[in-house]
Amino acid sequence: MGLFFMKLMWRILPVLSVLVVMGCSYLIWRVKLYQWWNSGHLKRVSLVSLTSLVICFSVLLLLGYSTQSKLPFGSKIHEISAQQQTVKKQKQALEAEKVANEEKEDQIKLQLEAALDLAHNELNIVVINDSVSTLITEEWFSDNQQLIDQLSDVTDREDYMNRFESVREAFLN
Repeated sequence: MGLFFMKLMWRILPVLSVLVVMGCSYLIWRVKLYQWWNSGHLKRVSLVSLTSLVICFSVLLLLGYSTQSKLPFGSKIHEISAQQQTVKKQKQALEAEKVANEEKEDQIKLQLEAALDLAHNELNIVVINDSVSTLITEEWFSDNQQLIDQLSDVTDREDYMNRFESVREAFLN
């Protein structure tokens, strides 16, 4: 938000400077040169100088908005726009990273659910045949434990830990 107001300031600053100079020139005319104006001596000189002053400052104002100008207005606006683009790209990168992390989490959860489904099916086979499982081993538990450790959400991690502990008790005890 600060970059927006800085950019706005650099867009308004030249206009304000021209208005201040014009206001000061009017005050000088009103205070110092008004009597000479009424006598008619300075009418042409004042009109020409005031017109040239307005034209000069208007040209400076327009030239100041150019990015190649030596005056800082246009180059400052260009710099602030570049900063805004950088901030926008950083936000997009953070959002993309967040989406990638969420997809990774979902993939891990799908793998863990598939492992739990496999354990459930294997438990049915072991109970019916009254045999020992060859699929559900300590290595299987350690592989799934590594997947559980990759989860970032603590409640999900604890939930899967508890579910796999109950599977461990059913198979290895």
